[in-house]
Amino acid sequence: MDDPMNLQPSTSDNSKSSFLEQESYSPPLAKKNSEMGHMEAELRLTLEEIARLQNALAEANMKNIALQASIDSQPSKIEGTQVLKPVLQEIKQPIHTIQGYIDLLSNESVGILGTFQKRFVERISNAINHLDEILKNLELESGDLVDENRVYSKDFSLTAVVEETLMLYSELLRTKLITLKVEFEKDDIDFTGDQEKLERILNIIYTNCLTAVQEEGVVTLGLKILQGKKPAQVLISIQSSDHDSPKTKPLPVNLEEFRDLETKLEGFGSPLKDLVKAKTLIEEMHGKMEIFSIPSAGSLIRVRLSVTS
Repeated sequence: MDDPMNLQPSTSDNSKSSFLEQESYSPPLAKKNSEMGHMEAELRLTLEEIARLQNALAEANMKNIALQASIDSQPSKIEGTQVLKPVLQEIKQPIHTIQGYIDLLSNESVGILGTFQKRFVERISNAINHLDEILKNLELESGDLVDENRVYSKDFSLTAVVEETLMLYSELLRTKLITLKVEFEKDDIDFTGDQEKLERILNIIYTNCLTAVQEEGVVTLGLKILQGKKPAQVLISIQSSDHDSPKTKPLPVNLEEFRDLETKLEGFGSPLKDLVKAKTLIEEMHGKMEIFSIPSAGSLIRVRLSVTS
């Protein structure tokens, strides 16, 4: 039977060369090459996603140009509003989706983008935010579309959105050996609101908690209906703590003190200005967000929303 490692002695001169080549083989190097290959694959997928987002941005810009031209040609405000409403709905929804992906990609903790790629993502972010401001100005000029939640609301399962958004972080959960505890209502929670905006909010708070917790830490995700509230309300909570952290009382944090700062408090994985962004989005959905620092342990975030936001 042939030796699988080709280490059988031989009288041939080539046998010595083969043996030396086998000696230079190192399993850790193969593992490193495998990891590099995995990182290259992740980067390739990221660049493809950026290209897709750039194409979506270009299409949105074209629609915006056509929209402005159509407004100029409308004979009356009523007819202009009728044209504006469906076009705004079509453009704004993918903008929220793109903003959510950008928030995820641009966060340094993800670790899959190089310096050049991060700058490229920042340019896309600035362009999409500029387009968003233009569309908001169009809403105000129309005089009938100020409440953007009325335009973009739709019915969906809140439970499914909370679970599916969390799946974006499955690799991070596995890598850090995080224990995930889920405390959900038995039945799905039906929700009416802006799904894309909600996904962006979840991306921010997931990123904060999952990047802050240490290896083998614990993250608890809760979703429940608040009893006795009219209109009906739901509570989304996410708490992170290290594996051997002492039990301490959560301390409330006033986000207004950190609105424009890159500050990171103990137990938080994201700059507090990112959490201010999430708070603003939640208030646009007529909800409320509370955040707490847990000394020597982690953080706790609670989001209250009406089931019809």
